[in-house]
Amino acid sequence: MSQLPQQPQLQQQQQQRVVNTPLGLPPRSGAKPRIDPNQIPSPVQIQVKDMAKYETPDAYYGTCDLQEPLPLASTHFRSLDQGNCNPHFMRSTLQTIPATADLIRDTGLPFGLVLQPLAQLHPDDAALPVVPLAARCSRCKAYINPWCKFTQGGQKFVCNLCEYENTVAPEDVCPCDISGRRMDAEQRPEFMLGSIEYDAPEEYWQDVEPKPLHWLIAIDVSRRAMERPVLGTLVQTLKHMLASGFPPFIKIGIMTFDTSVHFWHLKGEQATMMVVSDIDDVFVPMSAQDMFVDPTESRAVIEGLLDQLPGLFHTEHNVMPHAVFASAVQAAALALKSTGGKVSVFQSSLPSLGPGVLKNRDDPKIYGQEREKGLFQPQDTFYTQLGASCVQAGVSVDLWLIPALSTPYMDVATLGVLSALTGGDTHYLPDFDAQLHSVQFMHDFKHAIYREQGYRAALRVRCSNGLSVDDHYGNFHMSNATDLELANINADTTVGVALKHDGKLPENKPVYFQCALLYTTAQGQRRVRVHNLSLNVGATANPVFKLADLDTSLNFIIKRNITLTAKKSLNDLSYDMDQMAVKILTSYRKYCASGASAAQLILPESYKNLPLLFSSMKKSAIMRKDPTLNVDTRVYFFRKIKALSISGTIQFLYPKCVKLHTWFEEQGPLPLERLSYDRFDPAGIYWIQSHSALFVWIGANASPQLVEGMFGTSNRNEINPLMEQLPVIENSSINNQLRQIYYASTNDIPYLPRLQVIRHGMDLEVELSKVLVEDETFNQMSYVDYLCMIHKHIQTEVSF
Repeated sequence: MSQLPQQPQLQQQQQQRVVNTPLGLPPRSGAKPRIDPNQIPSPVQIQVKDMAKYETPDAYYGTCDLQEPLPLASTHFRSLDQGNCNPHFMRSTLQTIPATADLIRDTGLPFGLVLQPLAQLHPDDAALPVVPLAARCSRCKAYINPWCKFTQGGQKFVCNLCEYENTVAPEDVCPCDISGRRMDAEQRPEFMLGSIEYDAPEEYWQDVEPKPLHWLIAIDVSRRAMERPVLGTLVQTLKHMLASGFPPFIKIGIMTFDTSVHFWHLKGEQATMMVVSDIDDVFVPMSAQDMFVDPTESRAVIEGLLDQLPGLFHTEHNVMPHAVFASAVQAAALALKSTGGKVSVFQSSLPSLGPGVLKNRDDPKIYGQEREKGLFQPQDTFYTQLGASCVQAGVSVDLWLIPALSTPYMDVATLGVLSALTGGDTHYLPDFDAQLHSVQFMHDFKHAIYREQGYRAALRVRCSNGLSVDDHYGNFHMSNATDLELANINADTTVGVALKHDGKLPENKPVYFQCALLYTTAQGQRRVRVHNLSLNVGATANPVFKLADLDTSLNFIIKRNITLTAKKSLNDLSYDMDQMAVKILTSYRKYCASGASAAQLILPESYKNLPLLFSSMKKSAIMRKDPTLNVDTRVYFFRKIKALSISGTIQFLYPKCVKLHTWFEEQGPLPLERLSYDRFDPAGIYWIQSHSALFVWIGANASPQLVEGMFGTSNRNEINPLMEQLPVIENSSINNQLRQIYYASTNDIPYLPRLQVIRHGMDLEVELSKVLVEDETFNQMSYVDYLCMIHKHIQTEVSF
C-alpha cells in the first residue's frame, strides 16, 4: 500500500511560475503544485527495482510462484516452467481470481487474459518440446496437462477444466503415486510443463496438406506509386535479403499491378510477365509451382526481375494513374489458395478502379466530434468480406500504405480491415523519404518475414467450471463464438480475452485456463501449441488487489477501448477511463484501507501507477484531442496498438528514458529518468525510446568529449538531427556503447522507431514533448494535476 502526502500538499498553490518549455511550444506557466513530484509514484523506481531482482545470472521466475507479483513486462527475465506457462505466453489481469462476479463488480478491476502464444522467450529459456499428440478430454476437448489427476491406477484421468473422468487408452496406462501423478511423468513433458507443442495428425490438416510458407509480394506500380521512391527502396531491400539469405524453407512470388494485374513467372532462366486485364473477374494464369520459387535457387532470376522493375514502370513511361488494389488482393488469395500463406501488398492511393472503389470521405471539420467515430469504421462491407475470404483460404495480408504526394488520404479504416481480419500488419508511411526512412523500412519489412510465425491458425481458450470467455480483443476473424481464426500468427501476435463468472468459485480449489493454438509452422509442420495456467481463488478484495497485474490490465484495457471506438466517441472513452480509475482506487480504499485518513490518497501497491499510465493513454495518439492528427494516422495507431504485446504497450505508454551522460561514466545498469522536461539537465544527454521515435537529446551544456565520442564531432552544428542511423566511429568506445544500446533495444521489435537527434536550444522539441507524459501537453493535465483530480473524486465518493 502506498500513501501520498496529506491533502494540503495535494492541493495546488495558486502561485504563478514560469517553467522550462520545449522549443517550438508556447511558454508554459501555471500554478506551482505544493506536492513534490518526487513524492508521487514513479514507474522508473518500480522498473529499476524489478530489473534488479532478475539481473543476476542465477535469478529466474518460477511459473508456479503464486505468492509474488509477476515480473514486469519491461523486465528481461529467465523463467522456469513448473507447470504453469511462461508469463510471456499468457498472463491474467488478476493473479488471484475473485470467487464471485460481485467481487469483480465491487473492485472495478478488469478481468481477462492476454495471450501471446508464439512469444519470443529469453535466450536462456528452454525451447518448447515437440511430442506426439496426447490425450484430450472427451467432454470439453481440453488437452491433457500437468494439472490433470490420474485415478484407478492410471486407467482414468480427471480433466482439470471440466472435471470429467476420462478413460486412458490401454496402451498409455501407467501406474500412479498416491497424489494421482503418473510414475513416468518426468519422461513425459506434457505431464510436467505448462507449455507444450504437439505434432498434429492428418485429421488436423483442414483438408490442406501443410507446406512451407509461401510469400507473395504485390506491388502497386501505377504512376501515382512512382511519386515516391518506394519501388527502388523495396528492390534494394529484397536484394539485400537475397544476399544475406532468406529462411531456408520459404517460397517467394512477385506480382505487380496498375490498371491490370501482372503475374511473374519465375521458373526458368529469366522472369516473364503474364497480364490479366479482366479486373472484375480476376484469375491466376499460371501454376503455383511456376509462380513461387526457392529464393536461393532462383536468386539470379529474382534479382534480374528486381533490376528491371524500376525501369519498366518509371514515371516518364507510366500513363496508368490508377491501381486495381482489390483485384490484386483477390488475385493474391487465388494464387495462394492451394497452399495458404502471406501476401505483402504495397498501395499508394485510394482504390479508384475495379471492385472495391472507395470515395474520399475525410472531413477534418468533424475531428473531435461525435460523428468522428464513423470515420474509424469501414465505408462498406466489401473489404470485410474480402478479408473473411482470405482467412478461409489461409492467406494473411500485410498492408504497406505509402500515399502518393498527390493523394494523401488512404482510408486506413477501410483498407486496414484486410490486415486486421487476417492477422497481418498495417504499415502506414505518409511522409516516406528514402533518404531518411530506408533503414526503418528495411527493418520492418525483414522482421515481418524473419520472425517466428505460422499460418492457417485457430485459437481457443478454455476455462475451469464456473468461468467462461465473454469476449475477444485483437486482430483476427471469428466465424463462431469460440474460435479465433488467424490466417497468420507470429511472435508479436497478442490477443485479449475477457472473462466472466458463471457461478461462485470454491475458495479451496485453483482455477485453470488453457490456450490451444492449431497452426502450420513456417517450415510446413502442422502443430498444436498448448499453454496452461493455474491460479488461486480469493474471496475478499485484499488478495485480489495484492497480485493484480497492472501491465496486463493496461494492455487489456487498450485493446478493449480501441474495439469500443466503433460505438463510443473518444471523449466518452476518456471519461470512462477517469471513472474507472476512480472506481478502482475508491474500492481499494473502501475494502482494503478503510481506516486511512480522508486527506491521504491511498494507492494499492500493484496499481499505484494507474493514474500516471491512464493519463499517458489519454495523451497518446489513440485518444488525445489533436486537430493536426488526421484520421488515417489515428486509425493506423488503433490497429498498431491494438496488436501490441504487453511490453510494447508499456513502452508506448511510458517510453524508456536513459541518462546517457551518467551511464557513459558509471556503466552498470542503464540509469533511467522520468518523462518530464523539467528533469532534463542542460549538461546531460538523454536517450528516449518511444514506440514511434527514438530521440537523442543533447543538452546545450553537454560534455564536448561525450558528444564527440558519440558522433565524431564536438560541434553540435555539425550533427545531422535527421540522421537515418547512428554513425560508426572507429576507436570510440562511447560510440560503440551507444550502438550496442541501439541494437539491443531495436533488434526484435516489429516497428523500428525513427531516429531523431535534438540539439537543445537549436532543434524543435514538439515531437519530443508528445512522449514527455508527466508534463501538461495537448490541453491534457500533467501527471500531478491528474492525480489530484482523481484524489478529489475519490474523496467525494468516500464521503457518501
